[in-house]
Formats: sequence, C-alpha cells, structure tokens
Amino acid sequence: MFNRKLGSFSFRLFLSIVGTVIIAFGIVLFRLANTGIDPATAADVGISDTFHWNLGNYQLAFNALLFFGVLLFDRTQFGIGTLINMSLPGYIVAYCTPKLRPITESWFGNLSYFENILLFVFGMLLFSIGIGIYTSVNLGVSPYDAVAPLFNKKKWASYRLTRSIQDLFFFGVAVVFGGPLGIGTFLIATLTGYIVQYWRQVFKKLQQRIQKA
Repeated sequence: MFNRKLGSFSFRLFLSIVGTVIIAFGIVLFRLANTGIDPATAADVGISDTFHWNLGNYQLAFNALLFFGVLLFDRTQFGIGTLINMSLPGYIVAYCTPKLRPITESWFGNLSYFENILLFVFGMLLFSIGIGIYTSVNLGVSPYDAVAPLFNKKKWASYRLTRSIQDLFFFGVAVVFGGPLGIGTFLIATLTGYIVQYWRQVFKKLQQRIQKA
C-alpha cells in the first residue's frame, strides 16, 4: 500500500513538473511569435524591466506575496506543486527565449504573419494544456492560478469569469509598465479561462477512468 501511494505521488509530482515546464515553453513561444504574451508574464516582464530586476527573481517575490494573500482564505490549494510553479517558469522563460530566438531566426529568417500566428496558436495550446495538467494532479497550484479556483470554491464567481477578470487586470498593469503586449495578450486574457476549464475537465475524466481501471 505504501509503495502504491509513493508511486502515485511520484507520478503526480512528475506531471506537476511536466505541466509547469510546458507552461513555460508556451510562454517562450508567445515571446518568439511577437504577438504578445500572457497578461501575468507581460506585467512581470514590464515591471522587472522597469526596475532592472531579473525576471525569475521578481516572479518568485511577487508569487510569495500573492501566496500569503490567498493563504488567508484557502490553504488547501498549496503544496509542493506551488513551489514548483512559483520558481521554475520565470527562469525557464528568461533562459530559453534568448537561446531559441537566434535558432528560429536562422531557420526561418524573419517570421511571416502566418508563421507568427502558428507559433502563437501552438504556444496557446501548450500554455493551456500545461495549466490543465499541473492543476489537475492536486499537488498545489501557483498563487496566481489559485485565485480563480478560490473564487469558484467560495462561490464568489465562476472559474472562467474570475480568470478572465484577473487576466484583464494584469493586462492593464502590463500596459502601465510597458510589458510585451499584443493582440495575443488580449486573446490569452479572454480565452485562457475557457480553454483551461476544458482541459481540466478532460484530465479529470481521464483520472477517473484510470482509477476505475
């Protein structure tokens, strides 16, 4: 029994890390597509660039503050997955974006409008799937991703509505601090909540089938 529980935890931990890495690479594709990135990261990039801070360090500090805010209302959403998502994405994005940009430029030259759209769509797919994966294994979510489930759990507002309002708020913050915005940012702000909810339902049904099997 202990080995089974340990194996289950190890697999869920693996999925939490994989989901977080997928999210980060989705954001990297957003940046390479030059159509705008997700509102939260756009705000983080704008603020960190304004004050000349490392993106990873700033995201870690901001998430720590938001963590204590959510903790006042709901402790159940936090776990080891929280620490993973608080620490990894910012550093992955900061490291991989400048490494991959020369590669894409050498392979494709100046990306066409259609190629940028394809990169954005693929990035959106990775971004939403990554959130769906790591929020479905119940090992804790990032403070940013904990806000919408908190409002839904308390019946203050639906997950989709809260996530959309949350993203639109950080869209405004990114505007103020000059974050890398674009039409893609607006699309992410308005669509992510709906797409992630779909993936969460898919993974929940998949988990139920696996448990029955």
